[in-house]
Amino acid sequence: MNSEGLDALDKKILEVIKDNARLSYSDIGAQVGLSRVAVKNRMDILEKNGIIKGYQTVVENTNLPTGTSFVLDVETTAESVSYVLEVLCNDPYIRQVYSTTGNCRFHCRGNAPNNTTLSSHVHYLYNHTKGIRRLECQIIMSTYMDIDGGVEYVRDQEAEHLEEKGEP
Repeated sequence: MNSEGLDALDKKILEVIKDNARLSYSDIGAQVGLSRVAVKNRMDILEKNGIIKGYQTVVENTNLPTGTSFVLDVETTAESVSYVLEVLCNDPYIRQVYSTTGNCRFHCRGNAPNNTTLSSHVHYLYNHTKGIRRLECQIIMSTYMDIDGGVEYVRDQEAEHLEEKGEP
């Protein structure tokens, strides 16, 4: 089922829970003009049809006092795609794995306890995972926007300070 098959009330419900999936059925109903029972029934159908795939708590790791958030870009040989994908999906530090355009490429996002652990782990992956042609790692310094993760706009104090002085 795609969003074209949704009526206006279903779309309103999705819009309401997009920002806070922890709202009660009564609170959602108050915002969209339905009873608690009607909201629950509609949400059950949305779940059954795969429109709502789950409810989760998203923790923005770049805002934690410890830890290093990172992205990896991995290119493999054609013969090793399945094996490398399995390694990446079972890696304790990797939280997301995407297949991307190009020949046998993956984009990953994760979090390691610190830079030293990340560096050692990336070297280990590259040297001990058969079929990795290229592996590039970048550390995430700040998150400025993450709509899917629930962060609409995050700014660090240094950026605000520079803006107050009229600097870019």
